Amino acid sequence: MGKWADLASELRSKLWLRTHPIGYKRFGNPGDLDNIPDLKRPEHFSVFCQMIAQARKLGLTVGAKNTDPVYSHCARIHGLRAIPPGLDTPVHGLRWCGSWEDERKRFKAFPRIMAGGGVVLAPLSTIAFDPDVILIYGDPAQIILIIQSMQKKEFERFQFACMGESSCADSLAECYLSGKPKVGLPGVGERVMGHVREDELVIALPPLYMDKALDGLRELGLTYPIPPNMSIDMDVKSGFARLYPEDPEFK
Repeated sequence: MGKWADLASELRSKLWLRTHPIGYKRFGNPGDLDNIPDLKRPEHFSVFCQMIAQARKLGLTVGAKNTDPVYSHCARIHGLRAIPPGLDTPVHGLRWCGSWEDERKRFKAFPRIMAGGGVVLAPLSTIAFDPDVILIYGDPAQIILIIQSMQKKEFERFQFACMGESSCADSLAECYLSGKPKVGLPGVGERVMGHVREDELVIALPPLYMDKALDGLRELGLTYPIPPNMSIDMDVKSGFARLYPEDPEFK
Protein backbone atom coordinates (compact mmCIF):
# COMPACT_ATOMS: atom_id res chain seq x y z
CA MET A 1 0.00 0.00 0.00
CA GLY A 2 2.96 2.30 -0.61
CA LYS A 3 0.92 4.45 -3.00
CA TRP A 4 -1.27 5.78 -0.19
CA ALA A 5 1.74 6.48 2.02
CA ASP A 6 3.43 8.46 -0.76
CA LEU A 7 0.30 10.50 -1.49
CA ALA A 8 -0.25 11.25 2.19
CA SER A 9 3.38 12.27 2.69
CA GLU A 10 3.25 14.71 -0.22
CA LEU A 11 -0.05 16.20 0.90
CA ARG A 12 1.16 16.67 4.47
CA SER A 13 4.39 18.29 3.31
CA LYS A 14 2.64 20.71 0.94
CA LEU A 15 -0.16 21.72 3.31
CA TRP A 16 1.54 21.25 6.70
CA LEU A 17 -1.32 19.08 7.95
CA ARG A 18 -1.15 18.57 11.70
CA THR A 19 -2.63 15.06 11.69
CA HIS A 20 -2.60 11.96 9.48
CA PRO A 21 -4.94 11.73 6.48
CA ILE A 22 -6.80 8.50 7.18
CA GLY A 23 -8.70 5.87 5.23
CA TYR A 24 -12.06 4.27 6.08
CA LYS A 25 -13.26 0.89 4.85
CA ARG A 26 -16.46 -1.05 5.44
CA PHE A 27 -16.39 -4.85 5.47
CA GLY A 28 -19.39 -7.09 4.86
CA ASN A 29 -17.91 -9.97 6.85
CA PRO A 30 -16.78 -9.27 10.43
CA GLY A 31 -14.15 -12.01 10.10
CA ASP A 32 -12.31 -9.89 7.52
CA LEU A 33 -11.15 -7.61 10.33
CA ASP A 34 -9.13 -10.48 11.77
CA ASN A 35 -6.76 -10.13 8.81
CA ILE A 36 -5.96 -6.46 9.50
CA PRO A 37 -2.51 -6.19 11.15
CA ASP A 38 -2.11 -4.33 14.45
CA LEU A 39 -5.84 -3.66 14.71
CA LYS A 40 -7.14 -1.94 17.84
CA ARG A 41 -10.81 -2.63 18.66
CA PRO A 42 -13.02 -0.99 21.31
CA GLU A 43 -12.73 -2.59 24.72
CA HIS A 44 -15.39 -0.36 26.30
CA PHE A 45 -18.35 1.77 25.20
CA SER A 46 -17.04 4.12 22.51
CA VAL A 47 -18.15 6.66 19.94
CA PHE A 48 -16.99 6.78 16.34
CA CYS A 49 -15.18 10.12 16.61
CA GLN A 50 -12.88 8.57 19.22
CA MET A 51 -11.86 5.96 16.64
CA ILE A 52 -11.21 8.69 14.06
CA ALA A 53 -9.08 10.61 16.57
CA GLN A 54 -6.99 7.58 17.48
CA ALA A 55 -6.24 6.97 13.80
CA ARG A 56 -5.45 10.54 12.76
CA LYS A 57 -3.77 11.78 15.94
CA LEU A 58 -2.06 8.64 17.31
CA GLY A 59 -1.42 6.84 14.02
CA LEU A 60 -3.30 3.70 15.10
CA THR A 61 -5.25 1.26 12.96
CA VAL A 62 -8.66 1.19 14.64
CA GLY A 63 -11.70 -0.87 13.78
CA ALA A 64 -14.88 -2.40 15.13
CA LYS A 65 -17.05 -5.39 14.40
CA ASN A 66 -20.82 -5.05 14.45
CA THR A 67 -20.84 -6.75 17.85
CA ASP A 68 -18.39 -4.32 19.51
CA PRO A 69 -19.57 -1.73 22.07
CA VAL A 70 -19.94 1.27 19.74
CA TYR A 71 -22.73 3.78 20.46
CA SER A 72 -25.73 2.69 18.38
CA HIS A 73 -26.25 6.19 16.93
CA CYS A 74 -22.72 6.16 15.47
CA ALA A 75 -22.99 2.52 14.44
CA ARG A 76 -26.14 3.19 12.40
CA ILE A 77 -24.47 6.03 10.49
CA HIS A 78 -21.10 4.48 9.71
CA GLY A 79 -21.89 0.95 8.59
CA LEU A 80 -22.01 -1.18 11.72
CA ARG A 81 -25.71 -1.62 12.50
CA ALA A 82 -29.09 -1.17 10.88
CA ILE A 83 -31.97 0.85 12.31
CA PRO A 84 -34.40 -1.50 14.08
CA PRO A 85 -37.68 -1.95 12.17
CA GLY A 86 -40.25 0.68 13.10
CA LEU A 87 -37.81 3.03 14.85
CA ASP A 88 -38.34 6.58 13.56
CA THR A 89 -37.39 8.63 16.62
CA PRO A 90 -34.23 8.54 18.74
CA VAL A 91 -34.72 7.48 22.32
CA HIS A 92 -32.28 9.90 23.97
CA GLY A 93 -34.69 12.82 24.24
CA LEU A 94 -34.77 16.37 22.90
CA ARG A 95 -31.14 17.41 23.00
CA TRP A 96 -30.51 19.02 19.60
CA CYS A 97 -34.06 19.89 18.53
CA GLY A 98 -36.89 21.73 20.23
CA SER A 99 -39.72 19.37 19.34
CA TRP A 100 -40.28 15.68 18.66
CA GLU A 101 -41.50 16.58 15.17
CA ASP A 102 -38.14 18.19 14.41
CA GLU A 103 -36.28 15.32 16.07
CA ARG A 104 -38.05 12.86 13.76
CA LYS A 105 -37.12 15.02 10.77
CA ARG A 106 -33.51 15.05 11.91
CA PHE A 107 -33.46 11.29 12.49
CA LYS A 108 -34.80 10.70 8.98
CA ALA A 109 -32.39 13.18 7.36
CA PHE A 110 -29.18 11.38 8.38
CA PRO A 111 -27.18 9.81 5.54
CA ARG A 112 -26.34 6.27 6.65
CA ILE A 113 -23.92 3.69 5.29
CA MET A 114 -25.58 0.29 4.99
CA ALA A 115 -24.90 -2.03 7.89
CA GLY A 116 -22.09 -4.54 7.45
CA GLY A 117 -19.79 -6.73 9.45
CA GLY A 118 -17.23 -4.14 10.48
CA VAL A 119 -15.32 -0.95 9.72
CA VAL A 120 -11.65 0.03 9.89
CA LEU A 121 -9.82 3.37 10.00
CA ALA A 122 -6.07 3.76 9.48
CA PRO A 123 -3.50 6.43 8.60
CA LEU A 124 -2.69 6.40 4.89
CA SER A 125 0.97 6.23 5.86
CA THR A 126 0.54 2.69 7.25
CA ILE A 127 -2.75 1.54 5.73
CA ALA A 128 -3.04 -2.18 4.92
CA PHE A 129 -6.20 -1.97 2.79
CA ASP A 130 -7.61 0.10 -0.05
CA PRO A 131 -9.90 2.73 1.51
CA ASP A 132 -13.50 3.45 0.55
CA VAL A 133 -13.19 7.05 1.81
CA ILE A 134 -10.27 9.29 2.76
CA LEU A 135 -10.68 11.77 5.62
CA ILE A 136 -8.48 14.87 5.91
CA TYR A 137 -8.73 17.31 8.82
CA GLY A 138 -7.37 20.82 8.40
CA ASP A 139 -8.02 24.49 8.91
CA PRO A 140 -10.22 26.35 6.39
CA ALA A 141 -7.22 27.44 4.29
CA GLN A 142 -5.94 23.87 3.96
CA ILE A 143 -9.39 22.54 3.07
CA ILE A 144 -10.08 25.19 0.41
CA LEU A 145 -6.68 24.52 -1.19
CA ILE A 146 -7.64 20.86 -1.51
CA ILE A 147 -10.97 21.85 -3.07
CA GLN A 148 -9.44 24.34 -5.50
CA SER A 149 -6.77 21.82 -6.46
CA MET A 150 -9.45 19.29 -7.43
CA GLN A 151 -11.25 21.99 -9.41
CA LYS A 152 -8.04 22.85 -11.22
CA LYS A 153 -8.05 19.36 -12.73
CA GLU A 154 -11.79 19.15 -13.40
CA PHE A 155 -14.23 21.83 -12.34
CA GLU A 156 -17.39 20.98 -10.50
CA ARG A 157 -19.38 22.98 -7.99
CA PHE A 158 -19.24 20.88 -4.86
CA GLN A 159 -22.33 20.60 -2.69
CA PHE A 160 -22.10 20.33 1.09
CA ALA A 161 -24.72 19.92 3.82
CA CYS A 162 -24.89 20.39 7.57
CA MET A 163 -26.74 18.13 10.00
CA GLY A 164 -25.56 20.12 13.00
CA GLU A 165 -24.55 17.67 15.71
CA SER A 166 -23.21 14.32 14.44
CA SER A 167 -22.03 16.12 11.32
CA CYS A 168 -19.53 13.32 10.70
CA ALA A 169 -22.46 12.03 8.65
CA ASP A 170 -22.10 15.07 6.35
CA SER A 171 -18.53 14.12 5.50
CA LEU A 172 -17.81 10.39 5.80
CA ALA A 173 -21.26 8.85 5.28
CA GLU A 174 -22.36 11.29 2.58
CA CYS A 175 -19.10 10.83 0.67
CA TYR A 176 -19.41 7.04 0.83
CA LEU A 177 -22.99 7.16 -0.47
CA SER A 178 -22.58 9.87 -3.13
CA GLY A 179 -19.07 9.20 -4.43
CA LYS A 180 -18.36 12.94 -4.19
CA PRO A 181 -16.07 15.01 -1.94
CA LYS A 182 -17.91 16.30 1.12
CA VAL A 183 -16.91 18.87 3.73
CA GLY A 184 -18.07 18.59 7.33
CA LEU A 185 -18.20 21.19 10.09
CA PRO A 186 -17.42 19.10 13.20
CA GLY A 187 -19.97 19.44 15.97
CA VAL A 188 -19.76 19.56 19.74
CA GLY A 189 -19.35 15.80 20.22
CA GLU A 190 -16.45 15.57 17.78
CA ARG A 191 -14.69 18.41 19.58
CA VAL A 192 -15.36 17.04 23.07
CA MET A 193 -14.72 13.32 22.46
CA GLY A 194 -12.83 13.33 19.15
CA HIS A 195 -10.54 16.23 20.15
CA VAL A 196 -11.19 18.16 16.92
CA ARG A 197 -9.59 21.59 17.30
CA GLU A 198 -11.64 24.78 17.19
CA ASP A 199 -10.15 25.75 13.80
CA GLU A 200 -10.52 22.36 12.09
CA LEU A 201 -12.87 21.24 9.33
CA VAL A 202 -12.88 17.84 7.65
CA ILE A 203 -13.10 16.87 4.00
CA ALA A 204 -14.01 13.35 2.90
CA LEU A 205 -12.70 12.26 -0.50
CA PRO A 206 -13.40 9.25 -2.69
CA PRO A 207 -9.95 7.71 -3.21
CA LEU A 208 -9.74 8.72 -6.89
CA TYR A 209 -9.92 12.37 -5.87
CA MET A 210 -6.70 12.12 -3.88
CA ASP A 211 -4.59 11.95 -7.05
CA LYS A 212 -6.65 14.75 -8.57
CA ALA A 213 -6.10 16.98 -5.53
CA LEU A 214 -2.32 16.50 -5.57
CA ASP A 215 -2.03 16.96 -9.33
CA GLY A 216 -4.01 20.18 -9.08
CA LEU A 217 -1.99 21.40 -6.12
CA ARG A 218 1.22 20.96 -8.10
CA GLU A 219 -0.23 22.87 -11.06
CA LEU A 220 -1.66 25.72 -8.99
CA GLY A 221 1.71 26.29 -7.35
CA LEU A 222 0.07 27.72 -4.24
CA THR A 223 1.64 27.38 -0.84
CA TYR A 224 0.40 27.07 2.71
CA PRO A 225 0.04 29.22 4.68
CA ILE A 226 -1.61 31.55 2.17
CA PRO A 227 0.27 34.88 2.44
CA PRO A 228 -1.89 38.02 2.83
CA ASN A 229 0.45 40.01 0.57
CA MET A 230 -2.02 42.67 -0.60
CA SER A 231 -3.09 45.28 1.91
CA ILE A 232 -6.78 45.96 2.46
CA ASP A 233 -6.61 49.51 1.04
CA MET A 234 -4.13 49.17 -1.84
CA ASP A 235 -4.68 49.43 -5.59
CA VAL A 236 -4.78 45.74 -6.53
CA LYS A 237 -4.47 46.16 -10.31
CA SER A 238 -0.74 45.33 -10.43
CA GLY A 239 -1.29 42.21 -8.34
CA PHE A 240 -4.19 41.10 -10.52
CA ALA A 241 -2.09 41.72 -13.64
CA ARG A 242 0.36 39.09 -12.40
CA LEU A 243 -2.42 36.64 -11.58
CA TYR A 244 -4.40 37.19 -14.78
CA PRO A 245 -1.90 38.43 -17.41
CA GLU A 246 -4.35 37.85 -20.30
CA ASP A 247 -7.17 39.94 -18.86
CA PRO A 248 -7.25 43.39 -20.54
CA GLU A 249 -8.91 44.99 -17.50
CA PHE A 250 -5.60 44.80 -15.65
CA LYS A 251 -3.29 46.06 -18.41
